[in-house]
Amino acid sequence: MTLTGKIILVNGGANGIGAATAQECAARGATVIVADRDEANGAAMAAKLNAPFFAVDVTDEASVQAMYAQIAARYGKLNVVLHTAGILKGAYVPLEDFSAATWHQVVDVNSLGSFLCAKHAVPLLTAAGGGVLVLVSSMAGVGVSSSYAYGASKAALNNLGNALAANLAPANIRVNVVAPGNIDTSMKRSVIAADLERQGKTDAAELAQAVSAFGLGQAAGVARVLAWLASDDADYVRGLLYTR
Repeated sequence: MTLTGKIILVNGGANGIGAATAQECAARGATVIVADRDEANGAAMAAKLNAPFFAVDVTDEASVQAMYAQIAARYGKLNVVLHTAGILKGAYVPLEDFSAATWHQVVDVNSLGSFLCAKHAVPLLTAAGGGVLVLVSSMAGVGVSSSYAYGASKAALNNLGNALAANLAPANIRVNVVAPGNIDTSMKRSVIAADLERQGKTDAAELAQAVSAFGLGQAAGVARVLAWLASDDADYVRGLLYTR
């Protein structure tokens, strides 16, 4: 499976699954563009791959538009957008203590951000004659989440993917949503830590033991799935996909 000749934007490429995906796509021959709100880690990842980096706040439409305008000026098109940006806040916070501010922060990044990045990607994908748009969701979007806002935001993203797939198909844009399970990222480790804290366990050894007991998957495994979806080999794949 090769990605040679494809221009791929990895949004959320500074850390976790996004960083692993940027590396996987570059290793398979793609021209990779890294974008993220985390400028320090994003720029470092881009430098590692000899790729451009664009700072973006996915909750700000003007920032999203500016990022795509810079990409358009440099490349004129995009073949693939892999949208991995997302946050989790409010893990194990009781309903009566869950703030509206936390709700808005999570939903704005995960749902609104996905919408804005998809919306403004379409002209560049269309300029390439069509392409691929992949949104990264979570199994929390179809199951029970540790955070009210996170689960709701990912469920919304799943349905956004359905609508995008139906409406962008005539433009030869394939849309997929990928829902990873328990992956060893800093975000997942923070959730495990929050669970231990509510049990009164704050020892580093207890955290290490809990992480080990989870049997977490690796970000590189999800990255291989995303890279495959970006390729022509996945042309017949539709809908929501799950990983471990």
